[in-house]
Formats: sequence, C-alpha cells, structure tokens
Amino acid sequence: MTRRLHDRESNPAAEPRKEKPVSGAGAEQNIEDSRRRILMSAIREFAESGYTKASTNAIVRNARASKGLLFHYYGSKKDLYLAALEYSVEFLVDFFLKNLGSLPEDPVDRFVTWASLKTRMLAEEPLIYKMTLGGIMEAPKEIRPEIQARLNRIGERLMPVFLSRIDFSGLRSGVDPGKAVRYILLVFGALSERYLEAAVDSPDKGLSSLPSAMVEIEEYADLIKHGLYRKVNPSEDPERKE
Repeated sequence: MTRRLHDRESNPAAEPRKEKPVSGAGAEQNIEDSRRRILMSAIREFAESGYTKASTNAIVRNARASKGLLFHYYGSKKDLYLAALEYSVEFLVDFFLKNLGSLPEDPVDRFVTWASLKTRMLAEEPLIYKMTLGGIMEAPKEIRPEIQARLNRIGERLMPVFLSRIDFSGLRSGVDPGKAVRYILLVFGALSERYLEAAVDSPDKGLSSLPSAMVEIEEYADLIKHGLYRKVNPSEDPERKE
C-alpha cells in the first residue's frame, strides 16, 4: 500500500493504457484497475478541492472512466469520499508500521520520533496529507460520525504500538507513569490540534510549516522533560537519597 501515489500506476493524470476487451482473470484485473484509477483520481480531487467543491465529473475525466462506473463501484460521492479517506489513513498507518524501526524507550523521545516520522510521510505524500487533513477538519457534519469511527479504529491499532516497552526510569520520584503518558499526550495533542487548525486555512495545508512545527515539538519535549524527569546529574537531584 505504501507505493507512492504519484507513480505511473497510481497517478490519475498519467496517460492510461488502452485496454482491450478481455474475459476471465483479465476482465477482473481491468475492473480492479478501473476502481483504482477512480479512487486515485478521487483522492487528488478531494485533496485539492475539498468534499463540497470536488467534482465527480473531474474525477471520472482524470480517471478515464465513466460516471456510471464511478457510481457502480462506489455508490455515491459520500461513499467515494469515505473510501478515499480510508485508503489515505490506512496508507498512513501502513507507512508508520513499516518505518518505525526501533522506537526510543523514553516516552518523550518516542513521541518526537513518532512526530518526525509523520512529518517525513506528509512531506513525501502531500496528497495523502491533504486528503487526511481535509477528512478530519473539513468534512461535512453529516459524515463526520462515520469518519470519527474509522479514526477511532485506527487509533486502537496504533496506540498499543506507541505505548509498548516504554522505560519510565527517568521520571522523577513520585511521578505516576500513567499520568505522565496522559500529560505528554495532552500537550502534544493540543499542539497537533493547533497545527491542524492553522493548516486548514493555509494554501498548501500547512506543508511548508512542517519543519518549524518539528522544531517547536522538540522545544516542548525539552520542557516536558524538565518538569517530569530527574536531573541528569544525580548530585543535583534533591530527591535522590544516598
């Protein structure tokens, strides 16, 4: 799934191969190719225009397909939008899980690594970024419950990965590890929400501000460590007992 969206197969603007009438397995492949072209074209159109302004005519034109096929495969514009968003979010999750490597055991460093990987993914796949951001922030009210349900399922998959094998030994004496994690998530969650709100109104959906956002995340990480962690030099730690 992590194949780049802008490669020839996935790019709806690329010149399509001329398809000859076939049967059997070849016909099934043609159907799958048509579905994929429509979906990739929809991701581009929704990412660039948003749900309300997106044109199904533009989607089928760029996919070299008929509107009849679009509604045959996806039912409605709403269902196509949800399919495009689900593909985009699953793409993001798949990218995360394949590129995480060895996560730092320190809880704050782990979040910074997580955010850095997310920034890399968003920079490499701007259409996925815009589609996901639009789905979270700009979707019409009538489909937001369905979107939130999908995002909740994704969170249920990722959170155990994020929380596994964390080393809390660096915390100050008396700091509850569970509360420390909730505090970290609250701080960075608030930062993420602020970034998203600002990104929605920017021409490039915040892509150009990602490097400065990472700098700010690292600054907040240092502040969190200053409040939660023991001092690096044991002789400077007033709570350390000889």
